[in-house]
Amino acid sequence: MAGLNDNAEFIQEFLVESTENLDQLDRDLIALEQAPADEDRLASIFRTVHTIKGNSGFFGFSKLGALTHSGEHLLGKLRDGKLSLDDRVTGSLYSMVDAVRSILQSIEATGSEGDQDFRDLAQTLTAVAAGEAAAVAAKPKAPAPESAEKPPSAVPTPSPSVVPAAEAPRPPEKADEKSSEQPTAGRSATESTIRVDVGLVASILDLVGELVLARNQLRSIDSVDPAMQAVVQRINAVTNALQETAVKTRLQPIEQVFSKFPRTVRDLAVACGKEVHLVIDGVDTELDRTLIESIRDPLTHLVRNAVDHGIEPPAVREAAGKPRAGTLSLRAFNESGQVTIEVQDDGGGIPVEAARAKAVAKGLVAADVAATLPDEQVLQFIFAPGFSTAAAVTAVSGRGVGMDVVKTNIEAIGGTVDLQSVAGAGTTIRVRVPLTLAIMPALIVRSGSERLAIPQAAVSELVPLRPDRDGARIEGLEGAAVIRLRGRLVPVVFLDEFLGLRDRTACRDEGTVVVVRVDDHEFGIVVDGLRTAGGGSVVAATAEVASLTTIVVKPIGSLLAQAGIYAGASVLGDGRVVLILDLRGLVRAAELPPVKQPLETSAAGGATASTRDEDRYLVCRTAAGRRIAMPLAVVRRLENVPANDLQSVGAKRVVRRGDAFTPVVDADGLLGSAPALPTDTVHLVVLGEGAGGVGLAVRQILDVEVAESPLQPGLASCGVLGSLSLGGIATEVIDLAAARAVNQP
Repeated sequence: MAGLNDNAEFIQEFLVESTENLDQLDRDLIALEQAPADEDRLASIFRTVHTIKGNSGFFGFSKLGALTHSGEHLLGKLRDGKLSLDDRVTGSLYSMVDAVRSILQSIEATGSEGDQDFRDLAQTLTAVAAGEAAAVAAKPKAPAPESAEKPPSAVPTPSPSVVPAAEAPRPPEKADEKSSEQPTAGRSATESTIRVDVGLVASILDLVGELVLARNQLRSIDSVDPAMQAVVQRINAVTNALQETAVKTRLQPIEQVFSKFPRTVRDLAVACGKEVHLVIDGVDTELDRTLIESIRDPLTHLVRNAVDHGIEPPAVREAAGKPRAGTLSLRAFNESGQVTIEVQDDGGGIPVEAARAKAVAKGLVAADVAATLPDEQVLQFIFAPGFSTAAAVTAVSGRGVGMDVVKTNIEAIGGTVDLQSVAGAGTTIRVRVPLTLAIMPALIVRSGSERLAIPQAAVSELVPLRPDRDGARIEGLEGAAVIRLRGRLVPVVFLDEFLGLRDRTACRDEGTVVVVRVDDHEFGIVVDGLRTAGGGSVVAATAEVASLTTIVVKPIGSLLAQAGIYAGASVLGDGRVVLILDLRGLVRAAELPPVKQPLETSAAGGATASTRDEDRYLVCRTAAGRRIAMPLAVVRRLENVPANDLQSVGAKRVVRRGDAFTPVVDADGLLGSAPALPTDTVHLVVLGEGAGGVGLAVRQILDVEVAESPLQPGLASCGVLGSLSLGGIATEVIDLAAARAVNQP
């Protein structure tokens, strides 16, 4: 084909248009299977195949033209009522679509149609059309109008390798009049859009990012000149509008990913001998193009798993009182600056006990610990490399390769994956990804002499620390500081100390706590204050709004990337560079414990977990190394008290707090061991009601955990009510009455 180089631009356009047409063919064939009498849909399929055939003839792609000619002939029989739609017909048409796609890929890669021979497929298409037509003709039926082989075309058609039987032309009918109106609407839609190279769009967004940085610098300049202020406001408004428009050029509907799944689900269901009804919602939800490409493979794997492992065979579903056809739902929606994608099936759910046994067999957890783990924690092993609960390896899945890659790929673009499963009711997997990675809103904070950025999507609230008034304050012991928020304890990280900006100090009572949520973690980041984009301090009540700014994300060097706690960098209005915190990396580096979140009520009618106060325990360790716990509901506060502040009253010890005295009980002494109060700082967990309560002296606070088993009083001992499982470890529960009795006269 000597003229290919001369027509390269037109051939590229042909390939793009034909690929889009094939995607539409997949959707139309799925819809036609569900509604075989839909004449408009059939006419649309016929037109699409005819368009590909005509264009291939124009460029001299004879193999492609012959194949689509045979498919067009078969579709003509369907359209004229001489064929009835059945599995043989649809299977042949799907094979044609796959073959056409293969030829197009070869043309794009090599410039030629490739060496693969599709004459057998063309003959099959012709045979299906001729055989079925003969069978229909043998039966007495009302005469059907004959149809033309194809609409007249001025484009030369290559000689096909298989020529269908000639047919008499027929006059145009009403159905043709309907279909003739469609191309007009199609042309108007085409004329309203243009195709632009992705690289060019990316360049435009980069330039807009630079303009945003220049705008931020301009806004940081203090000027009392009204004319200057007006110009700055105008530039700010235009830049915001341009930025929004530029970002939209990169946004594309997630339909581009979802549109592939009807065909995928249909083929998988046939291969697995299952009946699956696919429900898709939220196809107009938009994502950055680069993210759409990144989530395509992970979502495909989740869909394949749902069909192969999740949904049961029809006979099994009937025996369980379910409809023969399972339902697979794909749903996308915007939520808190992110896009959430749900893949939900109504199958049998993930076998928790099988997952528990497999985790033990692979050495991921000890058998005694696995036996006490809650179901939701066991399900997280699904994301471990090489983990699979499939009874047998199939052509679709079951090799244990996939879910770990899904999680890794999603987290690589700043997303998260979580899973919920209910036995007999099905499984839901939620994928959350950012709307775009290029430009995002962020909270600018000050820590020591440095400024850093925290992604705004992860920030849930700001809590000011005020030493001179009642309100939030840092509690806890060294290395386990927490803040109490509405009855729950949230671990905190002192950012300056963590980054080495200043030496470790005692728990401070000044600054701001930025409470963030990421995955199943909630924690506070203690900073010195908030900053504006231009660098000024923020002290007003509108601090959160003032310190929120739009930043342009830039990559960081390999040395910083190795630290694992930075997601990128940006330039603020005053020209200074700020690093963007990677909150997931911060969680890993600081070894923060996950927060047990309450799960939604399941379809079976019950909740799979509970986080009521009576189910949560504060876990500590004594000086002798014993692991103890007390119900969070009885914990009033956590304090560090200088040992010199302890006073002796006979054989007892107390500490003065305001106008009252709080008795101090050493945890080891309560448990029958020798007391070992430190000589410098006493770490107290103040328990119980009343003016002073009881202060239990411990060495370290470990975590706040949800009870995973009922209390076992049979394991009671001195000062201990019994034991239960917390965080997969047997833990002694303190007897509060015994603690009070120690200091009774």
